[in-house]
Amino acid sequence: MAYSNFHTHTVFSDGKNTVGECVEAARASGLAALGISDHSYTAFDPRYCMLPSKHMEDYIPTVREEQRRAYGQDGFPLHLGIEWDYGSIIDREDYDYTIGSVHYILRGDRMYPVDSGLNYQLDCIEKEFHGNKLDYVKAYFEEVVEHARKNRPDFMGHFDLLTKHGHFDENDPDYLAVAKEAMAEAVKHVPLFEVNAGAIIRGLKTLPYPNPPLLEELYRLGGRVILSSDAHTADKLTFAFPQMLELLGRIGFTKVTHRTLRGFEEISIKEFEA
Repeated sequence: MAYSNFHTHTVFSDGKNTVGECVEAARASGLAALGISDHSYTAFDPRYCMLPSKHMEDYIPTVREEQRRAYGQDGFPLHLGIEWDYGSIIDREDYDYTIGSVHYILRGDRMYPVDSGLNYQLDCIEKEFHGNKLDYVKAYFEEVVEHARKNRPDFMGHFDLLTKHGHFDENDPDYLAVAKEAMAEAVKHVPLFEVNAGAIIRGLKTLPYPNPPLLEELYRLGGRVILSSDAHTADKLTFAFPQMLELLGRIGFTKVTHRTLRGFEEISIKEFEA
């Protein structure tokens, strides 16, 4: 069985390649399917999202046209998605699927990026939580749970993104207690979580989101998984997929999810080993 990737960024947001270039790279590497999922518009921080006047008007028509072309040429399935940020407003009917992600701690008219750099995290911890790191962790995961509960995206993106810059001890019992409680609540609303290689691609981590203890908890809770590279360049569409599959198998997962023209379906991990 060939891999599929449904978390891909293009020049419409903060990716480096066009939709067409990503499709060609997917074909060349033998992918079974590809999903494009650029960042939804975040009015409170326009640095790397799609902008209404510059990108949003062309994003859907462009991907739909590439979708028709790819399927017409050789039946290659391209899917139109969006990475739906907490705090964004979208019309989900415009898309084939949605990824629910939290990139910010939002406090009234103040926003603090979670993944843009350690200084943003430190600033938020000091100003909003009086230096209490665990309160920051709680605030982040509260937004993750609220996104899942309120919006019910098709799958949750990089569940523990706040660990990207290494400021939190991912094995600390207090940290894990908060994260596991959030996962137990989120999975009630969105049972599908991505296993995301984004920080591995950037050389910031050696393991995916969620980390192994949280993947073990997801398995215990009966959640499902989908592989995602979170690629921002066309040459990283299946980055670390074998490593992540091996990790999932060790934990006990026997299936992963992908998307077909019929919707989301599960595949046995053994099919990738054949």
